[in-house]
Amino acid sequence: MANLRSTLLAWREQEALKKGVELFRVLPTTAIDDIVRTLPKTKEELTAIKGIKDAKFAAYGHAILMIVKEHEGRVVRSMADNTKPETSSLVRIEPSLPDDLPRDTRTIFSVSTYLDEVNRMLFRMHAPVRGEITSAKIQGQAAYFSLRDKDDGSALSVFMWNRDLELSGIVLEEGLEVIVTGRSEIYKPTGRYSLRAETIELVGEGAWKKAYDELKRALLAEGLCDVSRKRALPRLPERIGLITSKQGAVIHDFLNNLGSFGYHITFCDTRVEGALAVKDILLALRTMERKEIDLLVIVRGGGSLESLQAFNNERVVRAIANFPVPTICAIGHDKDVPLAQLVSDAAPSTPTATTILINAGWIETSRELTLMERTMTTRVKSALGSARERLISMHHHLLRKVESLAQIATLAMSEMARLLDRIKESNRLHMRTLHTLQSTMIRHMEHAITGHKQSLTHATQILRSNDPRRLLARGYALISSGGKVETRAKNLPLGATFEVTLFDGTLQAQVTSQELNPK
Repeated sequence: MANLRSTLLAWREQEALKKGVELFRVLPTTAIDDIVRTLPKTKEELTAIKGIKDAKFAAYGHAILMIVKEHEGRVVRSMADNTKPETSSLVRIEPSLPDDLPRDTRTIFSVSTYLDEVNRMLFRMHAPVRGEITSAKIQGQAAYFSLRDKDDGSALSVFMWNRDLELSGIVLEEGLEVIVTGRSEIYKPTGRYSLRAETIELVGEGAWKKAYDELKRALLAEGLCDVSRKRALPRLPERIGLITSKQGAVIHDFLNNLGSFGYHITFCDTRVEGALAVKDILLALRTMERKEIDLLVIVRGGGSLESLQAFNNERVVRAIANFPVPTICAIGHDKDVPLAQLVSDAAPSTPTATTILINAGWIETSRELTLMERTMTTRVKSALGSARERLISMHHHLLRKVESLAQIATLAMSEMARLLDRIKESNRLHMRTLHTLQSTMIRHMEHAITGHKQSLTHATQILRSNDPRRLLARGYALISSGGKVETRAKNLPLGATFEVTLFDGTLQAQVTSQELNPK
């Protein structure tokens, strides 16, 4: 299953390169894992996998089903031969159609269809090829060169995109011995056969040492390895970006020795060996740049200069040197320090040493906090003891004050009681006086009322005796003219009208004759 996964990953990478898109846009890694697990044989089984719908199937479905079918065929053949399943990516290409079929039953291919079939079979042959470079040239966005077998002079045409060549950090030179890894194909417009190279690497420790020394001199000249540009690691990192392979003991050593200080780990599973590791590491670095992390850690185990070539790649080294947050590179090595370590901010030799650096600030802070806790506890106890003594002293002082106030209050209450008694006695005397005054006033008022009643009775008798109506009742009359009582006859001339008021009414009269009394 592991070989099928490798084949599918390589196929995905090739398709992504052809279309110039990111790997996940061709096929998500989870979908590849599901393909390896379920081994789909039909469109329905393949499109049932999450991430593969009709549009994806139309673009890549037939190629995926063919890769799965070829894988199962190889497994069956291996079992039939009583051998272990193949672990190499080299496969034997067998004819897909028998030659001995009758002519009228054989499928006749067009040139285009035949080349498509051949390229599909060639695609499965993913292999490294060793040889010397000849006829190298850069044209447009691609490099073209040939590999010559130094034993018999055999030649192989090679095509490689400039972006992949730049990632390798190798300058094409005549006679340079290299290992090129890729897949063969026939270019349909011209029918030319060539190896489409994905990676290129030098052969021999001497060649790698030469490239290492040249790049190291250039980095030193630029000052990228200067101590002055090294950034201090964060004292208390919380969010750590980790780039390494999930295979092997390195990641376990790192995680097992990392302290329990609440770290949040963002992990990128990455190749860390071989030429293909360059792309993986650069992609992981770009991914980490978009994450919110305090510190970047890159770890891998030891190895030779050749096995560590990805960490001596110029693109990788410069990406680490320019990473936005402090970096730690812990890369084991035999003698020559990887250039990635020279430009990083810290370069411990092992994953365990890396965790010591990361944990140091937290451990020191933990110690400081423990010391502070002890100091604060001692100070708090001392302060509480002093406060207790002050409280006891204040308690005694307050008790004395309260007792003094109680005595004063007792005296005040006694004095108030005496005053209240005096007030009550004074009130009783005043009440007696008021009662006597009330009785006297009542007698005086009764006497005055009796006198007034007698005066009123006497006045009533006088009024009654002088009431004019009594005289009128006795035959007297009252003469008035113009509202004025007349007492003299001379005031009423002849012809004058006047009123005569009698006891029971009023008469209107007129003077018809007049006789005056002599004086």
